[in-house]
Amino acid sequence: MDHDSAVNSQACEKYLLGELSAELREAYEEHYFSCAECAAQLRLASEFVAASQQILAKAPVPAVEPAYVRPSRRSFSWLNPVFAIPAFALLLLFLGYQNFVTIPQLKESVTPHVLHMFSLIPANTRGDQALLFSVTPGEPFGLYVDVPADSSFSSYFLRLEGPQGFSAPLRSLTAEEAQKTQVITIHPGKRAGKYAIVVSGVSKPGAGAKELARLQFTVEFIK
Repeated sequence: MDHDSAVNSQACEKYLLGELSAELREAYEEHYFSCAECAAQLRLASEFVAASQQILAKAPVPAVEPAYVRPSRRSFSWLNPVFAIPAFALLLLFLGYQNFVTIPQLKESVTPHVLHMFSLIPANTRGDQALLFSVTPGEPFGLYVDVPADSSFSSYFLRLEGPQGFSAPLRSLTAEEAQKTQVITIHPGKRAGKYAIVVSGVSKPGAGAKELARLQFTVEFIK
């Protein structure tokens, strides 16, 4: 799953609601681990859901007076407090999620973070010598990457390989996107060591991918 498909399919919302199949859930989890934007979106949405649940749990539930029940007016039955409170909760959740960046409490909990950027463009020589990047443990960083584009390929796929057998998909690119320098976010976690961005090309839909390059680099942690 790439970033565009995650956004277009509303994967974040469906993930929180438990509406993704096991296969899609696993694909989305692999994606947001390597996508800073989707990871931030999921974290903020989760915080909003948790905050909404706390607020709604404390809200008093008004007693239902039998004298005000009018069975004959079924078209307005949703106004009954028994149904109105859950409906209002869902509406609040929807509106809040769509506008969560405007909520002061969430603004305060999200500190703007500028990624440390490095360039992998010199690594396109495919040499054995890897570039060394010194980063803070647990912090993501960005890489400028040039994909070795070829007119015989219609799309490209980028995968990250790392220490201890680590492997995760990064993103797919169209032929047009591959002509431009890409910014890739890397989440090394606590895994220092040698990494490689494996670039593969696909000539046509349904065809197998051909490995084109391995852009190597080494991550060391700042003590």
